[in-house]
Amino acid sequence: MNLSPFPAARTTGRPVPRPHANSIRTSDSSGPARRGGSLSNHQVRLLPLLSVLAFLSQLAAAEVTLGTGNSSLLGGDLTDPTNAIQERPGVDYAQGLPEDALRPLNTGWLGMTMAPVSPPGAAPTQMHPYQSWQGSPACAIFLNKPEHRKWYVSFKDGGKGGPTKSAPYYCAVQLKEPAALTHFTLTTSPDMPDRDPMSWAIQASNTGRDNDWTSVFTCAAKTREGSPLRAATRTETTLFTSFTSANLASSVSPADLPSLQAKLSGKQIDKADFSPPTRAYTWFRIAIYSCFNRNTKKYADFNRPPGFALGQLELFGYTAATKPGKAAPAATPAKAPPAGGTGK
Repeated sequence: MNLSPFPAARTTGRPVPRPHANSIRTSDSSGPARRGGSLSNHQVRLLPLLSVLAFLSQLAAAEVTLGTGNSSLLGGDLTDPTNAIQERPGVDYAQGLPEDALRPLNTGWLGMTMAPVSPPGAAPTQMHPYQSWQGSPACAIFLNKPEHRKWYVSFKDGGKGGPTKSAPYYCAVQLKEPAALTHFTLTTSPDMPDRDPMSWAIQASNTGRDNDWTSVFTCAAKTREGSPLRAATRTETTLFTSFTSANLASSVSPADLPSLQAKLSGKQIDKADFSPPTRAYTWFRIAIYSCFNRNTKKYADFNRPPGFALGQLELFGYTAATKPGKAAPAATPAKAPPAGGTGK
């Protein structure tokens, strides 16, 4: 988690690179190697710098990972509170069918929007959140199957060359009632780590309109070392919270508490990743600003084109009826959006 000595911020980005996923990790930072019981002049000059680096490394973010695969998910999130969501029998998301024909069953949301979408008359690479020419639609990040499903967008085919700050890729979900976000998990896709999101944000809204989103958490990583998502470990689930272990029980919905404590299995949350919620929202989305492969429509390997991919997003929080203690201010639930899968 964010181990800054200052109040929990909404933006993460590690000041000190952590060891690469393929490198050897060590917890020994006691100082430079000694030779013959004394330090050279060069080593003496390095001592102040090494002390600063050791201090900063303790302040660097240290997000909690919950494991890999489908079993690493917490389950029962705001989009599927009863773990009842099911894909339609024999569904083929690659078909150019309307939303109603592809939308999963027993969903916990009213509506879903996404970007980019294929404009009318264009090739149906992704017509709406439930369709994808590759069979990897945006709704896949809520299907609880990161081992087998993912949201994938090719930069070349329908991806407009890649996401940017001004034109992010996003998947937004409208809940059935307003909720205050307390924690969330992100699970990487099964393959192609370069397609992982590098800079991204979790945002909230009560309208779902393109210009009306509040960032709850922002990852401003510019390198893999500064990212909470590891390259070598695929379908890994990472937990982001607005609380620490000390106030966990008083911060989350009673329904979320047992599974969270069981999955943590003694792991400590020392610092929060984002500020505690102050209001409830009906819309939440993940916005992708960049990925680890650079934005381009060109590629050398037809089987490995640049793009974006994500395995799962779980959103957790409380409603007016489920918050421990005083309820958060609630917004009026909005009506379900019309079919089409585009932003308002």
